[in-house]
Amino acid sequence: MMASKLKYGVFFILTVISTLFFSCAKTQAPQNNPTVNQANNTPVNVQVLISSYPSLNGTGGVQLIPNAGVKGILIYRASTTQFYAYERNCTYDGTTVNNAMVTAATGDFTCKDNVCGSMFMIADGSGGVSHGPATYPLKQYTITFDGTNTLHITN
Repeated sequence: MMASKLKYGVFFILTVISTLFFSCAKTQAPQNNPTVNQANNTPVNVQVLISSYPSLNGTGGVQLIPNAGVKGILIYRASTTQFYAYERNCTYDGTTVNNAMVTAATGDFTCKDNVCGSMFMIADGSGGVSHGPATYPLKQYTITFDGTNTLHITN
């Protein structure tokens, strides 16, 4: 009888310890990507008139905005009212190679870095990596649309 109680006691203690161990919140280390950190520290406050960029008139349109952000901003029109804005600086080699920038064409759902070949998804709003060597998504900027002609991009 005593061995049975001991066995159940040990089982109970192991169960409690296991539950505590596996239920503790796991915290990830902060994103430590130089490209993303550089983009986060670069002030962005850009107003874009859609009428000035015919490529943004239709869904799937892409426009590169130079002289904004770190190496420019890529805008993707996902629908009549939804736009996404991304930093063009590649998250793999953007801080070490001056001409490492992502590019896309109208109708593309991904953009590609011209140096390392990393590809990023832009149509779903994530900027996530679809083909490496990059492992971090593109820096995404906040973009608001006034419903008629003006986009406002900030970070």
